[in-house]
Amino acid sequence: MKPFDSPSRFRPAAAWLATLVAAGGTHALAAPFLYTPTDLILLVRQVGNASDLVVNLGSVTNFNTLPAGSSLPIPQVSLAQFTAAFPNLNGLLWSVAAANRPPANPNFPLQTLWVAAPRTEPATPATPWLRKGQFVQGNAASQIDGVVANAALTSSLIPGGPNNTATSVVLPVAANFPIAPLLGADGNYVGTFQGKVESLTPDDFDSAPDNVARTDLFELLPGTSAAGTLNQPGRYLGTFELTSAGNLSFVVASAAPPAPTLTGITRVGDVSTVSFTTAAGFTYRLRRTGAEGLTTPISGWTSLGTTTGTGSTASLQDNSPGGPGFYAVEVTP
Repeated sequence: MKPFDSPSRFRPAAAWLATLVAAGGTHALAAPFLYTPTDLILLVRQVGNASDLVVNLGSVTNFNTLPAGSSLPIPQVSLAQFTAAFPNLNGLLWSVAAANRPPANPNFPLQTLWVAAPRTEPATPATPWLRKGQFVQGNAASQIDGVVANAALTSSLIPGGPNNTATSVVLPVAANFPIAPLLGADGNYVGTFQGKVESLTPDDFDSAPDNVARTDLFELLPGTSAAGTLNQPGRYLGTFELTSAGNLSFVVASAAPPAPTLTGITRVGDVSTVSFTTAAGFTYRLRRTGAEGLTTPISGWTSLGTTTGTGSTASLQDNSPGGPGFYAVEVTP
């Protein structure tokens, strides 16, 4: 029996077991949860709860080709699913991730990751994840793939119905479905990823229908030292917004970051510190020139260093000889 029913669609072999007719009657057919490499998967759990929720949000290509600044409602997620899995929406640990594992999507490098970074505050953008080498990202990719594979396997062994479909499944924690062990105690895929991937809804999240929790999605192509992309910030794709009414949507990143605003220049001794506003995930470069360079393009001014935006004010320093000059801050994706 082949483990794949198409070149790109995974279906665990156990799925076919659910089609057997038992003596004395026909059992409800399981509707095994399905996924393809590069499908974004929503994982939701609640500490101490008897079940978890797993939802396939669709191919990442549905999210990275949307018009800039647009908002995409995600119909695969509903309040009914949350109600079936959890007593309330308070204290939910939720994450979104995808990995390009074999059978890989040829449109992306092997071991490309898409991982959402949790926001500490809903209005404050998350710190971007960094691009790592293919081997390092492969470790996390295998954990992400393992979570989804176990969801699919468990889905195929329980009855089908509204809580067990091809796109979403409510899974009993007691079953053979290790969300928590594969995520690890620190929520970083058992130490294979660079930080905690789970967002946490507040304890009073469902006290009002318009409460919103947010997490920012980054695309992490494997970085290389030769190309200078190793440990560079991933590409910010947009933000997932979960409401206390049980709705999930994706707000696509703007086409270009807002122009940075210089917020201050201070000088202590021979060092000038230039502060400026940033947007998460973009690279900011401080440039300097003397009066003679004011008629030349800013791209030709002296580069004094770069930093990655976090959504908060950042600063870079000028300790070049010759005293203060004229400054500009460039921003690039």
